[in-house]
Amino acid sequence: MQLGLSTYSFFWQISKNNPNALTLEDIIKETKAYGLNLLQICDFPELETYSDEKLIEVSNIAKEHGVKLEVGTRGISFSKLTEYLKICNLLESKTLRTMLNDASFEPSQDEAIQLLKEMTPAYEQKGIQISLETYEQRKTAELIEIIKEVDSQFLGICLDPANCIANLELPEDVMKLSAPYVNNLHLKDFKFTRKDGWVGFSLVGTSFGEGQLDATLMLEILNERHKKPNAIIEFWLPLQETMEETVQLEKQWIEKSIGNISDLFSKQ
Repeated sequence: MQLGLSTYSFFWQISKNNPNALTLEDIIKETKAYGLNLLQICDFPELETYSDEKLIEVSNIAKEHGVKLEVGTRGISFSKLTEYLKICNLLESKTLRTMLNDASFEPSQDEAIQLLKEMTPAYEQKGIQISLETYEQRKTAELIEIIKEVDSQFLGICLDPANCIANLELPEDVMKLSAPYVNNLHLKDFKFTRKDGWVGFSLVGTSFGEGQLDATLMLEILNERHKKPNAIIEFWLPLQETMEETVQLEKQWIEKSIGNISDLFSKQ
């Protein structure tokens, strides 16, 4: 199980609202500086504007720093999967994390099966796995039914139990349902806090290991299925009073999360 960072780990550091925003090349170097060798470029639509030459340049920068790249997007339309097959190939990514829905297309279950049956052979040929993320817009059981129908070793689940709480799915249930099909893992911790006045709750992000995600159980469930997917750190970090304060906290969360996860892995 290789540990990596995501562009979501650098969400505020690369934000267009940050006057000192880092570039993609910068966060490749930052990933290495944190002692990790894997970066998932996830929901980063700028990739779609890059020329082939620019994508190859990014790939070369990653190789120079000893960082492997993975790619993430949203949607499974024919055009989207065709475009990202090329992007993955040029960035030498062996994983495409995606979701069924995007802003313009929400396929039915039958449409999703048809599209994935049509496109997975091209991904298989390039040795690239497609990883459908668990999230609140579609039930986990539906994702699994689609994967079963498509029946490809190159199609699986990107497990992120935190996302599914908003669809009233318990993290433990999502872990157990998904475990046989997991080929990518998002490590994102969370907690519920009372709102002011004790009226209602907020679901907020934390650095990994400081929230309510039962990560030990999650790894036990995956180990039972002999699953060792790449594990990608992500955050739900709310904007603080200033961008500078937010960025400093984001950096602290990265360091704390790497330390906590390394401790967790050492106990497995």
